[in-house]
Amino acid sequence: MNDDDRLVHLLRAALPPANAAGPSRDLWPRVASRIETRVRVSWLDLALAAVVAAALLARPAWLWLLAYHL
Repeated sequence: MNDDDRLVHLLRAALPPANAAGPSRDLWPRVASRIETRVRVSWLDLALAAVVAAALLARPAWLWLLAYHL
């Protein structure tokens, strides 16, 4: 047995065979329903965005700091 045959043997012993069966259920209806749901924006998100916008208007140099952290 050469090294390649030994490696193949070890890999086949370590990894279980893959099942040829398909998925247990269809996931597309769940994906489609998540796409169609409306995104809710909280007041906290809007307030935080307003604070960041006001801070950037007051100190434009902070844009680099914000860009660095994003």
